[in-house]
Amino acid sequence: MSDLMNWLYDHYIHPQIENQPQDDADELHFAILESALMEAEKQDLEYVCRFYAVQGFRAGVKFGLALGEDLK
Repeated sequence: MSDLMNWLYDHYIHPQIENQPQDDADELHFAILESALMEAEKQDLEYVCRFYAVQGFRAGVKFGLALGEDLK
């Protein structure tokens, strides 16, 4: 990923994800996953989540720009 995408993830995307409300079932699933993974697997999971979050953000921006053009 580019430096810009890494910066966006660290300063905008990740805080937005972390601030999403979770119900008890969500918290349980995250706790189970956290306790089941070894440290190297946690780092791999973080990398994968970072990759897909950035790709989803980029897709949203592209979709928004295309929709804006269509609505003119």
